[in-house]
Amino acid sequence: MKFQGKIAVWFWAIIIVANGMLIYDIIFSGDNLAAGLVGGVIFNVVFLPMVIRNYVFVSEDVVKVYFGILKDSVQIRDIVEVYATHNPIASSAASLDRIVIKGRRNELMCSVREKEKLFEELKKRNAEILFR
Repeated sequence: MKFQGKIAVWFWAIIIVANGMLIYDIIFSGDNLAAGLVGGVIFNVVFLPMVIRNYVFVSEDVVKVYFGILKDSVQIRDIVEVYATHNPIASSAASLDRIVIKGRRNELMCSVREKEKLFEELKKRNAEILFR
């Protein structure tokens, strides 16, 4: 089952404002045209995939988090705890309304639109997961 990632307004604002500044720089600063173009390409290569490829996929035995060019996973049988957080630490989430999926060996952080549905889906697959 696929759960679409949540993207906060502030994340969109960063992308729009930064691109606006880059376009302004390219138009009105003729001496730095190459730098503005390179900066715009690099910025968009990093940030646009984060809004295009942003979801969590739950199969029978694994949870996979896709965020831009990054992909991480944890076996459902290894998940010990799942909880909501607003922790601003860098993670694979474009919103501060985040979920931590804690496994025996690793920990994932993501943000989905349908948080409760994700929790229900994980409960169905592993009743031993602690939800808080």
